[in-house]
Amino acid sequence: MTEESHMGPEEATRQMPAFSPVLRAAAHFFTVVFHPVFMPLYGTLLIVWAYPYHFAAFTGFFRFRVLGAVILNTILFPCITALLLKALGFIQSVYMRTQRDRIIPYAATMIFYFWIFYVFRHQKDIPQELTAFMLGNFIAIIIAFLCNIFMKISMHLLGAGGLLGMGFTLLSAPYFSAAPLLMALILLAGVLGTCRLLLGAHSPRELYWGLMAGIVAQLMAVWII
Repeated sequence: MTEESHMGPEEATRQMPAFSPVLRAAAHFFTVVFHPVFMPLYGTLLIVWAYPYHFAAFTGFFRFRVLGAVILNTILFPCITALLLKALGFIQSVYMRTQRDRIIPYAATMIFYFWIFYVFRHQKDIPQELTAFMLGNFIAIIIAFLCNIFMKISMHLLGAGGLLGMGFTLLSAPYFSAAPLLMALILLAGVLGTCRLLLGAHSPRELYWGLMAGIVAQLMAVWII
């Protein structure tokens, strides 16, 4: 483990060059909008967009139930868990800047991600592409949990890598041109990584590991499914 991994957020920030408040505010805004907790929902919406014929027969209620399950298990439950852990003193901050703070939230998120994959896997109406994406999220959080033993990796880039990995699988989707989306996802990963560096939240190595873990997790999930 490097000395950089032991630095607090304040120390890491002090080592970064001075940027304008406007630029830093824009970076904060971008990292909030593309927070890792939202990435499974964004990926789900992209799959619905790329495979409209798979979802054409879904009733309005069924679509709402599917999106509701994604929101509950990948956004609401992990956020509630983090808030409860902070209130009970198990973690120092809901931002989970340290490796120690990430252990329990990662373990809890694994349970939520596995549950939604399990539910989708056993529903015949759910398209295989969406099931594979949920499995990829589950594999990604396992990789993040294991990596956290040795180093802190970027969850923002893990999420961006997951979207990028899913984007690669869309290249085989009929009636959908995935190339523009893939370029947009590559740009997203680059901008998001730049924002995390600008804010002093991660080292380049932590960003690269997060991005590669997200991509590999999605490709593994497609291979397994």
